[in-house]
Amino acid sequence: MERYRTILAVLFAAAIAAGCTRSSTTTAQSSATPQATESAPESTASATTSAATTNPQATPAANAGTPVNYTDIAGTPDEKYITELAALGVFGTPNGSFNPNGTITRGDFVKWLVLANNAIFASTPGKQIQPSQSSTSSYPDVAGSHPDFAYIQGMYDAGFAVGFPDKTFKPDALLTHEQMIAIKESVDRGGLQQYYVTNWDSTMPDWKDKGQINKLFRGPVAEDSGLDRVAVTNWNHPNLVIDNVPRTFGAIAMFRPAQTVTRAQAAAVIWKIGPHNDHVSNPTQDDVPRSAADALAPPTPTPTP
Repeated sequence: MERYRTILAVLFAAAIAAGCTRSSTTTAQSSATPQATESAPESTASATTSAATTNPQATPAANAGTPVNYTDIAGTPDEKYITELAALGVFGTPNGSFNPNGTITRGDFVKWLVLANNAIFASTPGKQIQPSQSSTSSYPDVAGSHPDFAYIQGMYDAGFAVGFPDKTFKPDALLTHEQMIAIKESVDRGGLQQYYVTNWDSTMPDWKDKGQINKLFRGPVAEDSGLDRVAVTNWNHPNLVIDNVPRTFGAIAMFRPAQTVTRAQAAAVIWKIGPHNDHVSNPTQDDVPRSAADALAPPTPTPTP
């Protein structure tokens, strides 16, 4: 791996759309802070992606393949992740300043995540997240005119509840460590196992400040690392490891849950995306995470008979 790798159960029990891939053990959506009373409308990632090839907002393909000429990322720890995602067109035209140490809003992170997901899983229509084509928002604080609306609403429509219990999303608030991992986990695993909500303390890494993690985020953060560990120690499937925290923050003694995320860290965490399910016991090839590097790799030649 690239760099060293509640109870509020009701809050996590918002029903998710039937079509997003879920395992039978998944009991609630993993979310930035789970929605307590509102379920996502019936919709599936696959059912909402038929227009992905015609909607210019659905994929970043228009800028994919453009040479990456950022002037301020050379030698930085996350240069590889930024460069490879930029080569897929996730950040728009990849030149000028990337501002790796700058902060990122919740809305912009969701936009990046949707575009990265759709570029990385470009050949897997069932894993595409279709940006909304409507101007009707499910969040009272996200206007249809907001620049990130299509992506925020698209995540909601696909069954990923990433808002707050008061039904807001707070698109212009700065993203924090705990929120980022919870949002990312909702996409990576496609849901949250109740086990990690209940047993967060014993399944989360032994960070000195893990007790400071907001109770609403403890389940997703615990599952993020817990399922990686189970994949290796219980099932010997290291290829299923997503490694979000080690890749993004390195070997850490403290998680600093409320600290704001940098743009470079946001790029690092979305560089690899899980299969939208938590299958670690009897996986198929469709259950293996993919990275920007995988998406950029030339296709494997078909052997000549």
